[in-house]
Amino acid sequence: MRALFLLPLALLLAGCDSLTRPGADGFEVGKGGFEAFQADAQECQIRADTAVSYDNGLADDTRYARNRAFNRVYGHCMAEHGHKPRPYLRNLLPAR
Repeated sequence: MRALFLLPLALLLAGCDSLTRPGADGFEVGKGGFEAFQADAQECQIRADTAVSYDNGLADDTRYARNRAFNRVYGHCMAEHGHKPRPYLRNLLPAR
């Protein structure tokens, strides 16, 4: 019975990154340390905000589409800097 409840919940959570902007919380600190991670996160935030702001195709689009575009640019930027995305369950479960 629990499995039937958890499946729709898992599917819902899998699509949530398109509804919100996860930011640096969705990524792990890379080899450069925490200070470099913060600088990279700030740079990627600016880069993604700029890309979404200046994309004329998104000007009249929905918030969902703008968030997807932001998340795509932000994710690629963080990956370029060597920061891996955190798994969804690791973000949801309390730290040990």
